[in-house]
Amino acid sequence: MSGKCDWSCWEIMNCDESKKCPAKTRPETPCWEIAKERSDYRYSLQVCVDCIVHILKRENTVLSKNEMQSIMVNKVNCYLQKENVW
Repeated sequence: MSGKCDWSCWEIMNCDESKKCPAKTRPETPCWEIAKERSDYRYSLQVCVDCIVHILKRENTVLSKNEMQSIMVNKVNCYLQKENVW
């Protein structure tokens, strides 16, 4: 097993730089924890546990660094990210 990825959630999701996001102001707090604090629907509907950010940033991910990089290169932007309700 590999360690968690070092990229921030906004880098993984390729977020719009101009949008305000609480994850950017609290980079030490995982985005899914912020969603939980805010009772965001993504956390409530367990979207976060299936999100690529959560998968890549878990302490003991089963993905190697090469697999993580491959995912990042080949992924598309998440549709939910465009509906930013923060």
